[in-house]
Amino acid sequence: MRRNFAITLAIGCLTIGWAQSASAAPRILTRSEWGADESLLLTTSEEQKQAENQVPADEGNSVAERVKQCTEAQQNYPQEFRAARTVKENAQGGKLRWPQSYSPSVKMIVVHHTAQTLRDDPRTPLERMRALYLYHAKTLGWGDIGYHFIIDEDGTIYEGRAGGDNVIGGHAYCANVGTIGVALMGNFETEEPSQIQVLSLQWLLKNLTNRYGLDPQHTIKFHGDPKEVIVGHRDVVSTACPGYFLAGVLNQVRQHVANGDITAHVSFPPPLNENYVDRTDARRSERLKTLKIDLTAPTLTVIGDSSVPVRPGSQVTVSLLFRAGGSSVQRRARIASVMRSSQRIGIWQLLDQENMRIRQEIFAPRLIHEGEVETIRLRIQVPEIPATYSVDIGPVTITLDAQGRRTRSPVSEPVPMTSTETDRINIPTPGAQRATQSSISSASSVSSPLIRIRLTTRETGAASCSAYDLASLKNHYRGAVTCTVIGGKAALINDVDLEQYLAGLSEEPDTEPYEKQRAFAIAARSYAAFYLDGQNRKFPGMPYDGDDSPARFQSYAGMSAERANPRWVRAVKTTAGQVLTVNGGIVKAAYFSSDDGRTRTPAENGWKNFPFAEVFVSKADPWCTGLPLAGHGVGMSGCGAKGQANEGKTAEQILQYYYPGTTMEGLTK
Repeated sequence: MRRNFAITLAIGCLTIGWAQSASAAPRILTRSEWGADESLLLTTSEEQKQAENQVPADEGNSVAERVKQCTEAQQNYPQEFRAARTVKENAQGGKLRWPQSYSPSVKMIVVHHTAQTLRDDPRTPLERMRALYLYHAKTLGWGDIGYHFIIDEDGTIYEGRAGGDNVIGGHAYCANVGTIGVALMGNFETEEPSQIQVLSLQWLLKNLTNRYGLDPQHTIKFHGDPKEVIVGHRDVVSTACPGYFLAGVLNQVRQHVANGDITAHVSFPPPLNENYVDRTDARRSERLKTLKIDLTAPTLTVIGDSSVPVRPGSQVTVSLLFRAGGSSVQRRARIASVMRSSQRIGIWQLLDQENMRIRQEIFAPRLIHEGEVETIRLRIQVPEIPATYSVDIGPVTITLDAQGRRTRSPVSEPVPMTSTETDRINIPTPGAQRATQSSISSASSVSSPLIRIRLTTRETGAASCSAYDLASLKNHYRGAVTCTVIGGKAALINDVDLEQYLAGLSEEPDTEPYEKQRAFAIAARSYAAFYLDGQNRKFPGMPYDGDDSPARFQSYAGMSAERANPRWVRAVKTTAGQVLTVNGGIVKAAYFSSDDGRTRTPAENGWKNFPFAEVFVSKADPWCTGLPLAGHGVGMSGCGAKGQANEGKTAEQILQYYYPGTTMEGLTK
């Protein structure tokens, strides 16, 4: 679907999401970009899961009456339930758990909420997206997510149901054929959607109506009844979805889309009566009970086959699916015991983007709420002796058939895993792995100084440090978080290792090409390290080196950025300590979002006495032609780096293009 709707902003070091200009567009993440586990689409049995007329989890309990109404509609309007075609296998011949049927045409767009309360939810939007996918695909047994698009509170849009244009979803009981389902993250019975979320909804609806030739101002006949082209879920079936607050602004949204005024804000209705009782969780529990899913006991199952062929001495990645039972599971709580047939079997679990060696148990990687699901990723290394080995993880037994030529592993630690990595991959050949491990492990051997970052985005303007919960903030940032008073106001400062600081930058998310991320990691390190020199202070006289605002320094979000972007963390590690220099001096490697086909010189931007200005001559930037100038225009552009990475250029080649005459060296204290 992305080829029809995706307009991706080159973000460089600027803010992600909607820009200030009216023509800007939100990002759309493809399934691969947000980390959909495509193995859940397939079945290894003859059973086929058809979710076409299943009731989504936020429905009420009048199932019998709805079944009766749907049966009557199918009898009276059979043509509106017929699919144009059905695909039962993927391109590789794997059998789909939920066959992909296609509507002859799209008549209507149905707006939903996910009924996930965002207030006090510590997860990132990306984590919630993956959890929602697992809930539909695994817990409900559908084999995929039912919505076609999902929009988080930051305005990012996620591609949902696999299959492309006109594929039939599972989002509205008895109203899936001929419709597109768009869901907004949140429980809008009790909270309002964010304005940026509504703006992304309006942008997406405008694109969808154009794509499918729909007129938002006209009504249509759907199962014999007149309907708007853009409707809420409650308009096609008896349900609370899309929630009081979102349903209350759909008329405004519909009018904005019809008028082409998709940047207009909406006015929400007044809060509900204080006596109102939200039954979202109760309805979800009723739904799961109808499906005979036990809510009280946690479960642990393997994703894919439990018998894995592997070369002696090599490693494989195994994914498990954990579902919390009737109570929440705390972060780092014990999930299951581990037993192995040989003590020479090595096991590592991915926790906080690091591989932690597992001895006798595996742990929850995050706070997992009641009934939620989470993927547990393990790396297992078998001994070099050919044999059949086994690992028991709670109720799951993984059989490892180690046969064939032996692989001698030069290191004991595994290659770092990412959340979008293929579930079972043999490690590279010994020579290739040696090179990878050398660069990854170098972070601990290079000289990495401390940097002090002022957390202005966390400050409220309070005059006293007593206004801040420093213990809570330390759960969000590595290093130490302290408070001092500057100019009569309390200031929050994070003292952190430079490499850990870089891992917490949120400027180059995992939606960007990996070589672009590597290039920006080196440039960002150079920029920050330049200001650690006492002669180059960015904030002279202040007790900090940088600021977490991209307008003043770099966009820094701490551990939340690390968790959301494991590939970026890997890019930082594989370039650990590397900075750009000229004659031994560190280059202030400026970078920005996009230009109109050429970069600018420091003089054009009004920067006098810019260090090593000869590096920053104006350069042709054809990968950005047709885009607006977004940012200062000096140095490396985000659009150009992305274009070159997509052409196969390495980070080193990209950096040499934008910073000619520089040398890459290791950072010294």
